[in-house]
Amino acid sequence: MVQPVSAKQIAVSGLKAQRIRMNVIANNIANAQTTRTREGGPFRRQLVLLRGNQLKPGYNPEPLGVRVKRIVDDPAPFRTVYQPEHPDADESGYVKYPNISLAVEMVDLVSAQRAYEANIAVFVSDRRMNQQALEIIRQ
Repeated sequence: MVQPVSAKQIAVSGLKAQRIRMNVIANNIANAQTTRTREGGPFRRQLVLLRGNQLKPGYNPEPLGVRVKRIVDDPAPFRTVYQPEHPDADESGYVKYPNISLAVEMVDLVSAQRAYEANIAVFVSDRRMNQQALEIIRQ
């Protein structure tokens, strides 16, 4: 028997995933000038990989929605700036800065925010529909 898909649960999974995505973006922005980490070298931009399942006939709705698959480091090269007076400058006077572009991070942040808002709209709409169904049943 096919179980009904819960739009509310799917929307909640989207809210959780986008919240994690926003946290990672905020961490990237906060570390945009970090030239030295515990591991050595500059901070490396992080990306959130999401995974989802498509709805198929007879499919169990439990795993539907989106989940964070993992958080990975962006392999893009670091920015180098000539600053011989900087404490992290190499022997040639160049400092490696994180591979973070604030413009890209802001675009990603707006995208995550819009996705978060869309999931809230689904959640609210599902609640409204359920309330209307109860009203019809009561009459």
